[in-house]
Amino acid sequence: MPPLSGWTLWITGFVDKAPALDHVMGFLANDFIVPVAIALILLGLWVGHRDLGRREQIQKAIMNASVAIGISTLVVRILNMSDFWPRPFLVDDFVIRESARYAAQTVFYLPRDPSFPSNAATISFAAATGVWFSHRKAGAVLYFLAFLWVFARFYAGIHFAIDLAGGAMIGVVTSIMISKVFMPRTEPLPTLALKVGRFLYIA
Repeated sequence: MPPLSGWTLWITGFVDKAPALDHVMGFLANDFIVPVAIALILLGLWVGHRDLGRREQIQKAIMNASVAIGISTLVVRILNMSDFWPRPFLVDDFVIRESARYAAQTVFYLPRDPSFPSNAATISFAAATGVWFSHRKAGAVLYFLAFLWVFARFYAGIHFAIDLAGGAMIGVVTSIMISKVFMPRTEPLPTLALKVGRFLYIA
């Protein structure tokens, strides 16, 4: 059993107490709503600034975020091979297992891939962190969406708290390393990539 597994029993205990809340959490937890919202925000930032200098700065931040998402997802894939522990609805503890199973079946569904770390937390926090360095308001919105997504998945009983915290940490640290260490050292390649993008009318 992972650390803080008792929190899962507490949060899943709220399921079915307020059906409207269950519907909202199911809406937020699904695999499409928040990722699409994040993608649309990134797209809006990519094309949304008229000042060329500011637009290039934001586009580089989005490039950083995109690279961080890719690398952090690879990290998650590698860690998933270790299969640290099962999903909450598959653990040996009967009480936690059945509470999480009921929550997942009520709010979401029963995913079968490894629980730790959460890929949802990883990619959403990687995106938010990458954008934060260049656009504080948009970064804050992305952090808010990331929090909603991971909290809804915690509520749905498909992740332990440590899965989400671990995924978020991987996303944030990877994005910081990409934004502050790796990408600046690859110049002028990012700038050249944006010039090519402008030539092709995609930047």
